[in-house]
This record gives sequence, structure tokens and C-alpha cells, in this order.
Amino acid sequence: MKRLLLAGLAFSVLIMPAMAADMPLKAPPPPPTWTGLYWGVNVGWIGSSQYNITNTGTDTGLGGLGTALALGVIPRSITVSHSGMFGGGQIGYNWQIDPSWVWGVEADFQGTTANGSTGTVSQVGGVLFPDTITTVYKYELDDLGTVRARFGWLSSPNLLWYGTGGLAYGQTKLSSSVQCPLGLPPCFSTSATATSSTHTSVGWTAGAGVEWKLSPVWSVKAEYLYAELGSQSNTIAYTYGPLVGGPFNSSLTSTVQREHDNIVRFGVNYKLF
Repeated sequence: MKRLLLAGLAFSVLIMPAMAADMPLKAPPPPPTWTGLYWGVNVGWIGSSQYNITNTGTDTGLGGLGTALALGVIPRSITVSHSGMFGGGQIGYNWQIDPSWVWGVEADFQGTTANGSTGTVSQVGGVLFPDTITTVYKYELDDLGTVRARFGWLSSPNLLWYGTGGLAYGQTKLSSSVQCPLGLPPCFSTSATATSSTHTSVGWTAGAGVEWKLSPVWSVKAEYLYAELGSQSNTIAYTYGPLVGGPFNSSLTSTVQREHDNIVRFGVNYKLF
């Protein structure tokens, strides 16, 4: 009996390597692919560097907004900036062209709280301006969208470093007003001395980011963008008098020069297929 058991054990030891060689090996899981359509959400902060609001004015007589501008009572240029939070979504498509490189396209749209305001106060005297003249300017960025190309390098199958650039657009609002309590009539007594205009500004954007795949369908990203949007103007009007030959008409046109925005945001993407 002992001999039989020993012979069985010896036979098992001999055939186990051969059996193991014939068993199919479990293949390692394939690396995640970045190719496919995705959508997601993002939140972040937007802030501008200082940009200029420039003023031009007209007058049909003396003592109006054009005269105040010519005498330096109203500044020809004033600086303003804005900042705020935003949130929105994105959709895009990636192509993984080889194990290390990915390129794609992405479009996004966000609502923002970004705004900024500034103003000037000039205490003046004399026949033309026996008054304190106050100007107030407010600029708002209500929403922002981009359409961009992306091109990136995979430092590992799950980690993508990329650069991006393309079109930027946004709805902006510029408000301006002038106050002269001792004017004839006082500036604030007519609605035309306070106005606002809404405009869709178009420009460009460029930046860089990093995206990490948490699973075959989920990823998270962090991104920085620099964006420039176009200019915008509005005009306030003031009819003043009575003077000899009056009343007279005057206007003040305020123009925002190119807006420069810095954008930092974080996002989550889900790969649809």
C-alpha cells in the first residue's frame, strides 16, 4: 500500500509541470484606450488682468460731456478688471493615434459671475463745471464658451498631458453713467446719462492641462486657459442748458479694449463610447 501511494505521488510530481504548461494563461487586461466620445462638467475661477476703458466725447456747445473730457474732468482712459466663479459642461472626442499620443476636439460652455467696476470723482469749479462730476463703469462677463483642439502625450496609459487652443466667445455687458448734481439739468435726471449694452465678443484661447483616467470610462482633469475677447462700446447722452443758444447736446462713448482672461478649472469626464 505504501509503495502504491509513493508511486502515485511520484507520478503526480512528474506530470504537474506538463499540465501547467498546457493550461491557458490569463491575459493581462488591455491598457485603457482614450479614443471615443465623452462629456462632462467643470467648475473654476476666471480673472482678468487690467484692461482699459477709453472715452471719446462730443459737444454742440460748452459745458457738456465733450468739454469735460477735453479739460480732463472726465478721464480719457481708465483701467478696470473683473473676476468671479463659473460652472458648466463640455463635450469632446479623442483619437489615440498610438500608445503615447492623443489628439481631439472639445467644446465647452459656462455661466460666470465675473464682474468688475470702477469710477472717478472730479471736484471742479468755475463757470463751466461748478460741480462734482462722477463717472461709474461696470463690466460683466455673463457666459463663456470655447471650441478647441487638444493634443497630448501619455506619460502612462492613464495620464494625459496636453496643450489646447482655439476659438473663445462670451456675452459681455458694459454699463456706464455720469452724475453732475448741479448741472442744468442734473445729469442723473435723464435716463440717457446711464446706459448699458450687451454684446457677444469673439476671440481666441490657448492653454494646457492634465487628465487622469480613473477607470475605462471616468476621468478627472485640471486645466489652465488664457483667453482674449474683442472690444465693446456704449454711449451716454446729455442735453444741457439753458445757455445762450442752448440747449446743447453732448455724448460720451466708452469702449472696452481687448479683454484678457486667466481661467483655472477642474472637470470630470464620462466616456460614452
